[in-house]
Formats: sequence, structure tokens, C-alpha cells
Amino acid sequence: MIGRTSLAESAAGPVSGPQPISADHLNDVMLKTLERALSRSRGRPIRVLQLDRTACQHESTFHGEHLFARLENEESIRVFLKDLSPQHQIEQARKVRRPDVPASNQELRVYQTILSGLQLGTPELYASRWDSERGIYWMFLEDTGSSRLRDCRNFIRWVPAAQWAARFHAATRNLPASQTNFLPSYDAAQFRCCAARIQKILPNLESKDRQLIERAYNHFESRIDWLNGLSRSVIHGQFFGKNIMLRPKTHKHHIAVIDWETAALGPSSFDLVSVSSGWTARERESMWRAYFDQYQAETRLPLNWDSFCLELQEMELYQALEWLGWWRNRSVSHNFGKWVKELERIVKEHPAIA
Repeated sequence: MIGRTSLAESAAGPVSGPQPISADHLNDVMLKTLERALSRSRGRPIRVLQLDRTACQHESTFHGEHLFARLENEESIRVFLKDLSPQHQIEQARKVRRPDVPASNQELRVYQTILSGLQLGTPELYASRWDSERGIYWMFLEDTGSSRLRDCRNFIRWVPAAQWAARFHAATRNLPASQTNFLPSYDAAQFRCCAARIQKILPNLESKDRQLIERAYNHFESRIDWLNGLSRSVIHGQFFGKNIMLRPKTHKHHIAVIDWETAALGPSSFDLVSVSSGWTARERESMWRAYFDQYQAETRLPLNWDSFCLELQEMELYQALEWLGWWRNRSVSHNFGKWVKELERIVKEHPAIA
């Protein structure tokens, strides 16, 4: 437990002025922010009587806390506080991410302008507080628990994640620019940046790694224009098991997808190859087929299975190179070796390279 405050103990006034807020007042600011947002959304005054705070044990980029808010009439809600301050990124994230506010603000905008209207089970956004003068960049989200798909090796639980992605991509493939123009785009410029990063790291790689990555790079570079011509939807950008929460089976939505700071406009296949990476060929095909069937059912568009699989193979290759360029070498993180191994599998199975 890292803190507790009650309304009776609160003495903090409105947050104003350029000075950073003191630690003594943080609880009260959190409480007041949540209280006002709940009052607006419910159309009546809501009092938060007490706020219990517990540190999050599983952080990927930004710090987070689990909040337990006790309301009037014996009501309570569980909230996840995500601290999006660029200065509060965890140590590993600081190695590879720029500490800029726009990237932090992007996730809030995704919740406000895209996810809130889809009703696909993503966490509800209860409140936010954006105070640049005091370094406060908070999102108060529905707490979806601690059960992550990453920790579940029962393949049957992974197939619905592929189907969820198909529903999400179908729902966001034709959104107006007014909802999506703040998102980065996976376009030719993005693909060329990836190629440039790979070129930069190649000379300093171990011989075996360099030979493999160079083979993949040469093919990828020849396919940039083709990749740029693929249709786009909103994508999560890191649709891995660590960002997919499993709700109780009694909940209407069994899956809750979290951590949307990497959302973008891009080929839908990017998310599918993310969630299906690491499985056997047979299991990957099962997930691809589940997505394929679900997407056709949602959009009523005729799809060609062979063309669909070809796109996924090209996107697998691009994704592996993107991560290798991100991690740069084996000394930065063990993840570099993980993606080298994945690239070995991709190159071996790719008909145009093998």
C-alpha cells in the first residue's frame, strides 16, 4: 500500500500556478480529479470518501497504480491510474523512447476519440488530468485486473484475441480523418526509417546475426512500395499478450486491450502477426484463419486466403526488422536475441527468401 486519503482529510484547493505539486497533496488531487469526472459522467454529485492506492507490479513503459475508490452508499470502483509523464517512464523504456509529451498525450486521445465509441471492451476512461506546469499527465481507467494473456499458455485462450483484433480493425477501417489525423501512419516514410535503422546497425553486428538480418533487409527494401499500398485501419501497434487482459468469464467482454500509446494507422496484419508470434506454424495458421473468418463476417468483404497469408508473411518480416532496429544489438536487451530467433523462423518459411 502506498497511500490513503479520505475526503474528510482533504485540504487541497484547486491546482494552479507553476510550482510542482507536493507529494503531500497528490492523494487529494487524485481524489478530486476522479470525483469531479464521475460527477460529470453520472450527471449528479459523486463523493469519493476514500482512495486506497497500491503500486502496480507489472509496468511496461509508464508507472501505474491500482486505486480502490470508496463512494457513498457503500459503492466502490477499482481504477487503474496511468502516469503518462515522460519523466516517469521506467528505466528500460528510457533506453529506447524519447521523453516527449506528444507521445504520452496520444494514448489519451485514442481513448477519447476512438475507443470510447466502439464498445469492444477496452477499459473505460473515467477521468484524466493534464497539467503540464506541474508535470501531471494522468489517466484514470477501469481496472481490468491482473490476468494477462501473456501468462496463459492455453492456446484456446489466444484465438479470441485474434477475433477481437478482426472486430476492432473492421470497426476502424473507415473512420473519418477528424478522428484519426493525430495518429502516426505506417507508410513509405515509416518503412524507409526502419530500413535506415537496419542499415545503421548492420556493420556492428556479430557475423551470424548480420548475415541473417542483411538477407531479410534486402528483401524488405524491395517490398516497401508494395507495403505502402496496403489498406489501413487503426492498429494497436503492440498487440502482444502482455497488453491483453483476461476478464472473468462472467463479464460481457472477456478481453480488454490496454496500453494504446503505440496506436497508429497501418496495415491490420501488423497486429495479427504480433499476437500470433511465438506459436507453432499450425497454431499461427489457426489464429490467422480465425481472424480471416471474423473479419469477413464483420465487413462482408470477400478475401483471398493466399493473398491474406502473403501479406502476413511480409508483415512478419517487417515487424521483426522493426524490433531489431529498435533494440539495436544484444547488449541493449535480451529482446534482440529473441527477435533474431523469430527472424530466423520467418526467413526460413518465407517463399521469396528461403
